[in-house]
Amino acid sequence: MAIDKENSIAVVGGGLGGAATAALLQQAGYSVAVFEQAGTFEPAGAGIHLTPNVMRVLGHAGIDDALVRSGYVPESFTSRNLVSNSVRCALPLGDHAKERYGAPYLTVGRSVLHRELVNALRPDTVRYGKRLVGVDDHGKGVRMHFADGTTAEASCVIGADGLGSQVREVMHGAERPGFSGQIAYRATVPADTRIPVDRRCITKWWADESFVIGYPIDSRSGDYYFVAGTAAEAWTHPQSWVDGDKDEMLDAFAGSCDEVLSLLRAARSLSKWPLFERPPLQQWGRGRIALLGDACHPMRPHMAQGAAMAIEDGVLLLRCLEAEEETEAAFWRYAESRRERTGRVQAVSAENSWLRDPEDPAWVFGYDAMTVDLHPPALIRNDSH
Repeated sequence: MAIDKENSIAVVGGGLGGAATAALLQQAGYSVAVFEQAGTFEPAGAGIHLTPNVMRVLGHAGIDDALVRSGYVPESFTSRNLVSNSVRCALPLGDHAKERYGAPYLTVGRSVLHRELVNALRPDTVRYGKRLVGVDDHGKGVRMHFADGTTAEASCVIGADGLGSQVREVMHGAERPGFSGQIAYRATVPADTRIPVDRRCITKWWADESFVIGYPIDSRSGDYYFVAGTAAEAWTHPQSWVDGDKDEMLDAFAGSCDEVLSLLRAARSLSKWPLFERPPLQQWGRGRIALLGDACHPMRPHMAQGAAMAIEDGVLLLRCLEAEEETEAAFWRYAESRRERTGRVQAVSAENSWLRDPEDPAWVFGYDAMTVDLHPPALIRNDSH
């Protein structure tokens, strides 16, 4: 075992990946503290896909039933042409997905998942208002420095602080992510708004440089959520998102089929987001510090696997801590166990080709982070990985 379970592990970042990793570590008996820069719990309002590979982990964490009650189990993923609305292919989900992969395919509000993960933590696990500004690895432990002038000690630090990771910056220096050339409009369509789309299914409409994906997120309210992505030359706003302009969005999707235009016109609380990306990071950790999720492999949302990859990371990181005597060796083995899978998902996400045409999704959905083989241990310890 890499560390004494009585010694605290620090998770920097209380988002989906950080909260899930902390919950899994606590479930395994580790003492965990989560340091979150937000002043209070701030769940985002977007929708999210929970594919069977991540639902299997969330079942292990004990929150799958609550998510199923709050979310929606879509009947299919249907791929259509953005202009003609003709069907390119359809992948059955519902009972079929659960039977084949041992867990359902669920769509749900992101805030619901975040709330359930935070509620799975022991009281007082999350320390809010803690913006990390420095990390010192002194060999036997790690000291963290925060913007409010406080410090904290931990046996090791896990950087789960997202695309703008401060832990990553401490390790590698400041480097802004690159704009991908795409922006996305996001909105919810209330249940009482009539739209000519099948609310029971996930539907994605495709064109050369644009797409629209819509899906139900709440079986009780009937709310429907969509993301409409299109090309853009730059993102000039200092904010990570801005209020969307409906006329601007409709102009960008002029020429789309009536079903898509009706969906876009029905938008409520429209927001506009840039899609950023980074190349795959080669060094996921150093010494007693490791990264996971968007901090080391951010990806475009086109496979709906960003949160899933972060949560899978948490499982493999835990398994490697359990398997190794030294923290450094555990973190090296964790990175080697994850690099190929996350790199492949990152590349396919960048292509925006996932499920556009008939294909077998088993390599994504059938992956079991709790049983997949770990990378063989290093014969000689690596101090950087």
